Amino acid sequence: MAEIDCLLVYPKPTNDSPLQEVALSIFSLGAYLEERGLNIEYVDERFDNENRVRELSKNALTIAVSAMTGYQLIESKRILIQAREDNPEIITIFGGVHATLLPEQCIKQDFVDYVIMREGEETLYELITELKSTNKIINNIKGLVFKSIDGQIIKTSPRPFMNTDNIPFPMTAKSKRYFEISAKVGDLSYTTSRGCPNNCNFCYNQVFNQRKWRPYSIEKIEREIERFKKELDFDSMFLVDDNLGADKERMKDICFIMKKHNIKWHVNIRCNYINDDTALILEDGGCESLLLGVESGSDRVLNEVIGKDYPEGVEDIKRCARALGKRNIKSIYSFMCNIPTETKREARTSMKLADYIKYVDKNARISFYVYAAYPGTELYKMLVKDGMKEPQTFEEWSKVTLSESDCKAENLYYISGLTFRGGKGDRTDQNFPGIKRLKILPFEILCKIRWKLRFFSLFALEKFIIKYLIQKASQKVRK
Repeated sequence: MAEIDCLLVYPKPTNDSPLQEVALSIFSLGAYLEERGLNIEYVDERFDNENRVRELSKNALTIAVSAMTGYQLIESKRILIQAREDNPEIITIFGGVHATLLPEQCIKQDFVDYVIMREGEETLYELITELKSTNKIINNIKGLVFKSIDGQIIKTSPRPFMNTDNIPFPMTAKSKRYFEISAKVGDLSYTTSRGCPNNCNFCYNQVFNQRKWRPYSIEKIEREIERFKKELDFDSMFLVDDNLGADKERMKDICFIMKKHNIKWHVNIRCNYINDDTALILEDGGCESLLLGVESGSDRVLNEVIGKDYPEGVEDIKRCARALGKRNIKSIYSFMCNIPTETKREARTSMKLADYIKYVDKNARISFYVYAAYPGTELYKMLVKDGMKEPQTFEEWSKVTLSESDCKAENLYYISGLTFRGGKGDRTDQNFPGIKRLKILPFEILCKIRWKLRFFSLFALEKFIIKYLIQKASQKVRK
């Protein structure tokens, strides 16, 4: 009999990022299962020895992997195939964002036995419980996709979203060491809500969270932050909510909790939520950094293409930048490039807006990510209707990332990154600390010149060297 009920694995999310945030996708899930008496083990491939998965899978009933669309998929395939080789009896389970966006396609992969859609806590618990029983009746488990004995795909009814009060504290005795790793380097992460109420046409939330935003109660947040402070040594935290929300009173409450515990923190928020008043509230509450989805400098692209629904369009973004420029908050302004139907003139307008943001907010950190076509979203449907060939395998989907997919857009990603993301504590500084900065410094200078001249072509050799240096450096950071 298997000693481990479920081995939860988090594949490497990227090969070029120094970030070491907590993999809440498996630890929140595992905490729920542990709370109900199941024997759970964890692997985070960023930190664990590559043999840990192989050794643990030999004694596991099930192995479950959670993954986003993109790079994690090819890693997920490798993990599940290897687990099968090491333990032919192991049951493989795939969940997370990509599994929810394309459940039928995922279950067709011969290395996947079950697919879990949306939140996995309740579905995975019920599945493991049935697999351990003699009856093994799984047809009534909501939120599940599997193949019948004759190979037919069976998709059960959707599972309602959880009551957030039933989501347990994510750190357990078994997972604590991973939280300690993140806390030590300043990347400890936590979430105060699930989902997002907005309807951006490029975002996975359209499908995964059905545009629902479910905030945790302030009492739950305060209780769990206090527990983190008692059990871990840290002074900074990432709130990895998809959206902090527009509720000013809730914002004040969170600021009070963070300030009370002397925590510097980072969170995602929409540009139109930021004005002089909210910027001051956040600064006074110890907020050190914001991630802001700018996406484009074109009102047409913002409103008609990606459905950002900023009431005043680009002016909301400019107002946000001006407000933050008066505060000591180091915000990341996230743009997208290679957006469907975006013209060259509109792309240049986005670059002009980036320069404006940097002018009014000296602390601004700016990134241009490559548009990633997440399946099920409105933009994806439009592309398919216009003739885009849909990826069918994990290998094909693994190439849909926020930094690649299109050569020219990828050039802009690296050039903007080395132009605007080199400040103290930012990504370039994390990857190349101290004297090691000399390795990348010549390319930083060249990229800043390229940005100023808007010269993004003939970049192949420079990009090859830059990618090599960043990948090697980020691997050393994680070690």
